[in-house]
Parts: sequence; structure tokens; C-alpha cells
Amino acid sequence: MTSSPREDDAYGKAAPSSGRLLQQEAPLLQHHIHLGTHHLTGNGGLGRTVFLPGSSSRAAQIATHFEDVQVVDNPRGLTAHLGVLRLGGHTLDVLSISSGMGPASAEIVMHELIAAGARRVVRVGSAGAMDPNISPGAACILSGAVRDETTTSHVVPPAFPAVSHPVAVQAMVAGAHAAGLADHSFVGVGHTKASLYAREFGAGPLGTTNTAYTRTLARSGAIASDMEASVLMILAAAASAGHASPLSAGNAAVPVQAACVLGIYGGTDSHMDLDPVVCRQADERAIAVTLHGVMAWAQADGVLS
Repeated sequence: MTSSPREDDAYGKAAPSSGRLLQQEAPLLQHHIHLGTHHLTGNGGLGRTVFLPGSSSRAAQIATHFEDVQVVDNPRGLTAHLGVLRLGGHTLDVLSISSGMGPASAEIVMHELIAAGARRVVRVGSAGAMDPNISPGAACILSGAVRDETTTSHVVPPAFPAVSHPVAVQAMVAGAHAAGLADHSFVGVGHTKASLYAREFGAGPLGTTNTAYTRTLARSGAIASDMEASVLMILAAAASAGHASPLSAGNAAVPVQAACVLGIYGGTDSHMDLDPVVCRQADERAIAVTLHGVMAWAQADGVLS
């Protein structure tokens, strides 16, 4: 008779002595992302820092900032770019790969990245502003996200909050300053949804109800709306459950952390009438914040070389 797996096995456990994830027995390569532990190795045992945009073209754009790039093709379009980021006299082992669009796809990719050994993952995405003070072209660093999607409800109870680790948030804030983009960067709670046109833009029979809901979130303090951030935050929290450590242990003792930086494509009334020039500016700013931010993150982890 074989024993059934425990519910808490899904996202791994961390070794009490080292804080590193103990993975379940797994195939050499994760099924969807076609990456294995040998792809994620780096940064003194912490693993490669992962850039996780929703767009495959943005993943490739991020990789233009890497050196010694190795491309791992994928039939699903989840092409991975492995390399080294050199910035400010330091080097960091990195990887860029798309999550695909929406929470369901992000859950698959994030789960398999963690299973392969990822411990630091940052979403570099796009979003719509929910605060009139945030103009298209800006960058938003999310400290948490409203879980307006059902994917993560299959992982943790609905009342459990989606939050980014404070050190991850602080690192991205430091990245905004280092990139000279503090005047164009904002920090706050985001809104992660499963529907773009209906939930955000009011399409369909429930349009009035959806519009009222998103306006309520804006009045509550949400600053930007995307479709993946809460998934990264929840899966990172679940992977780190049961391994709280004192501050004296250092940030590297935290098994998995997720950050989120969003380029703002449209304002509160854009309705997908977007300016391509502004969208490119938003991408460039979000990427710049993140490139500098991961260096600050790695410094907190003590893994910069």
C-alpha cells in the first residue's frame, strides 16, 4: 500500500537548518517549463533570480540586459533566457521566462519554478492604473494584492492575504531610486483579477456590477490592476510556510520570496486605448526598476559577487 501525499507537500518544505527547499521527487525537467534544478543553480546556492513577465517578448527584452545568455526553447512559448546580470560592479545569476497571461497559467509556471529550485521571483508586468495620480508610463511596486481570482483559493483559504515579503518590496523601492525613477514609481496594494474586459472594463451583462466593484477597490486604496501578482505572492508564502526565522538569521533564511513591479499602460479611463510609445516607456521603467531592485535583493540575501 502506498501512502497518500500530505496536503502541505505541494509546495515543498524547507530544511530547518539551512532554510532551503526540500523538493519532492520530480522528473529531470518540469513538465511545462522544461527547466530542471541544473537550470536554476546559482548565486551561492540561493538559486537564480527569476524575472517573470507575462509576455514572452518582455522576457526576451529583459534578457537583452544579461550577459552569457543561454536560451532554452519551449514548445509552449515559455522560452527561458539564462544569464548573468552585471550591474554596479556586481554579478548575479538570473533567468527570464514568461508566465503566460492570467492566474491559471502563472500558477503552473510559478509552481514548477519553485519545484526546480527558484527562491527569488519578481513579476515584471503591465497593468492599468487605479489611482488618478498615477499616469501611464509609470512603474508600480506592489506590496500586496487583492485576490480577485479563484486560482489561489485552491491553494490557501480565501481570507489569507496576498502580500510581498517586506524585504522584496524594500529592494524594489531601492531599485527605483538607483535607477533614477523615484519620481515615476509608486508603491501600494494592487488588484489581481481573472477577467480583463469584463472585470476591469465592464464588458458583458455584469459590466455595471464589475465597474462598481473595481471603483470600490480604488476608493479602498488599490493603485493598479493586473492578472498575476497575487499568484506569485501566495505560492511564495505557501512554499515558505512553517519556516519563520528571526531577523538575525538574515534574509537568505526565507525559503521563497516574490516581488512585483508593474509598468502602467493605461490610466483609469483608458479602456485599452493605449499609446504604444507610452507602453514602451512603462516597460522600460519597470524593467529598469527591477534590474536594480534584484541587485538590492541579492545584497539583502548576501549573495552578490
